[in-house]
Amino acid sequence: MTFQQLEYIIAVDKSRHFVNAATACGVTQSTLSSTIQKLEAEIDVIIFDRSKHPIEPTPMGRQVIQQAEIILHNSSMLRQMVKSHREEERGQLRIGMIPDVAQVVFPPFARIVKENNPLVEPHIHALPPAALINMLQRSELDMVIVSAGDILDTNLLSFDLWTERFVLYVSPASVLYNRENLRPEDLQNGEIWVLRDFHDSYPQLTEVIHRETMHTSFLDCGNLPTLISAVDVNGGYTLIPETCAQFLSAEQKSNIRRVNSGKFFRTTVLAIRKDFMREGMLNIVTNAMKRIIPREMLSSRLLNFDKVKI
Repeated sequence: MTFQQLEYIIAVDKSRHFVNAATACGVTQSTLSSTIQKLEAEIDVIIFDRSKHPIEPTPMGRQVIQQAEIILHNSSMLRQMVKSHREEERGQLRIGMIPDVAQVVFPPFARIVKENNPLVEPHIHALPPAALINMLQRSELDMVIVSAGDILDTNLLSFDLWTERFVLYVSPASVLYNRENLRPEDLQNGEIWVLRDFHDSYPQLTEVIHRETMHTSFLDCGNLPTLISAVDVNGGYTLIPETCAQFLSAEQKSNIRRVNSGKFFRTTVLAIRKDFMREGMLNIVTNAMKRIIPREMLSSRLLNFDKVKI
């Protein structure tokens, strides 16, 4: 069994086509096919059902492919660990972020990494948390930044990055605009704008958003800036993370109101696989977060230690 054979079966699994996989690997179809057949003969397992169109892994083949991804990931981590002891951190940094975090973090993050670590190439994936966690577990990402609740019941290792409030973004035309010391029960009169993919992922918000007394407008696609624009144009209000609020215009910041609730908080974490070895790359990310996120929101671990240890 060789790393090359494992790379070939992963390529076929991704493209579900022998010709396309061979092109991606820079070899002929016959070379790729014969190499995979040798592996199948060696381990006495048929990895791909060639009668299907597009081609599919067999049930046992799917398990072989999953292990192949882990083996190649660990091999890469081992090489990177040795490199990090010899020279400056370099290479791809494959990092996933939930969309609302990426909207805030990515622009300054890309600049900070480029300025301080010119040999690192950040590849950012902004996707829903379930997709990011699946990619991380399949070794397609090095790390992900998600909400703490997203990684419950997983075997991932995580580090708290920051904790923030959910704040109210309210139109000046709303009856809530001139109210102070708002409570969750005050959010009944007026129209609340809801981004389903975002708000419905936080149980602490859904019990307010889905009250019968609410006049709710739902968006099934878009992002938080779109949601804020909807309030600006149509009135009403919405709930957004406090980190998002810091990047609003001065006029928009005047529309922010805090809600007094012990529930309207979330903790954002950085999650990695337990076999992750690139400690230098991990600290590139955490050091960037220290410069992007307000100090009062940062976790005690980031505040009290210069470096994060795995």
